[in-house]
Amino acid sequence: MNRTALIADRCYLDHFGGRLHPERPERVAAMIAMAAGLKRAGLATLAPREATTAELELCHGAEYVATVARTAGLAHTSFDPDTHTSPATFATARLAAGGVLTAVEAVLGGAAHNGFAIVRPPGHHARPDHAMGFCFFNNVAIAARYLIERHGLTRVLILDWDVHHGNGTQEIFYPSPQVLYISTHQSPFYPGSGMFDEIGAGAGAGFTVDVPLPAGFGDAEYLRIFDHLLMPIARQFKPEFVLISAGFDCHYRDPLGGMRVTAEGFAAMTRRMKRLAAESCGGRMVAALEGGYDLQALEEAGRAVIDELGRDDAEPIVPVAGGERAIPVVQRGKYFHQPFWKLD
Repeated sequence: MNRTALIADRCYLDHFGGRLHPERPERVAAMIAMAAGLKRAGLATLAPREATTAELELCHGAEYVATVARTAGLAHTSFDPDTHTSPATFATARLAAGGVLTAVEAVLGGAAHNGFAIVRPPGHHARPDHAMGFCFFNNVAIAARYLIERHGLTRVLILDWDVHHGNGTQEIFYPSPQVLYISTHQSPFYPGSGMFDEIGAGAGAGFTVDVPLPAGFGDAEYLRIFDHLLMPIARQFKPEFVLISAGFDCHYRDPLGGMRVTAEGFAAMTRRMKRLAAESCGGRMVAALEGGYDLQALEEAGRAVIDELGRDDAEPIVPVAGGERAIPVVQRGKYFHQPFWKLD
C-alpha cells in the first residue's frame, strides 16, 4: 500500500469570488469532509505552507505578483468577468500554490509515495501576467518549475484532465522540452484554446499534447485515448515526476461541463498515471484540485482518486472496452505527434 500525503486546510475557504460564483468555498469544504472520513492506513494529512514571492515568480512576472498582492484587504477587485478577489484572496492563492509544493516536498523527501492537494483557488488558467478563469497563480506550473529550478529535474509531466483547457500552463511551458504538458478537454469550450495543432514551439515542439474532445465523452472514450495515444507518449518521455491537474468538472454531474466521466473513470486514469510513475520515477506523483463544481461529484471523484493513490502500483490495469467514438480523436492526435514520438 502506498503512503499518500493529503494537503487540506480550512483556510482555503477564505477566498470568496462572489455570491453564486461556481468556484465557491463549499467545494473545498466538501472535499475536506470527505477526506476526514477516509480511515485507510498510509494517509497523512499535512498543513500547507504559503508559496514565497520568489516561488510565485518562477512562473509569474514580479509586477503581476505585486498587482495581486495589492488586492489583499480590499473588499473586491475584478481581473476579468469571472475572476474576482476578496480581502483574503492573495493569502489563499499563495497557500494554494504552497499547498501543491508541500505535497511535492513530502514526496521528494520520502515521507509519502504520492500526494493529493485539496487547494483553491485553482490555477491552470493563470497566465504569466494575467489572472483568468477563476485562477490567480498557476499552482501546478509553479510546482513543475520548482522541481526543475530548485531540484534539478529535467523531465516533468503534467497531465490536465480538467474539462477546460489549461491555457495558462500551456503558455508557460510551450517552448520547453523539460515539461510534457498533456491536456484532455471539451472543445469547443472555454477558453477556446487547445487544438490538436498546438504542439509546442522551438525546442518544445512535440511536448504539448492537446486532445480536444466533443461533449458527451465518458470513461470508455477517455481510457481509449489514454491507452492508445497519451500513455505511449508519456512512457517515451520517461518523466522524473508526474503532476496531475485534477479537475473534476468532466464528471457527468458537473453543471459547467458536458462530459460523462464517472468516479470509476477518474480512478482508472489515476491508475494509469500511477503505473507510469512507478515505471519511470519511483512512483513520484502529486495531483492537485483544479475545477469541479458539483459537490457530490467532487466527493465521489476525489475519494476515488485518493483511494487509487493508496493502492499497490502493481495492481492490474483493465483494458478498455468500447469507446469507439474516440478512434478519430486518437488518429488525429497521432497525425500531429508522429514526427516527435513513436506511435503505431
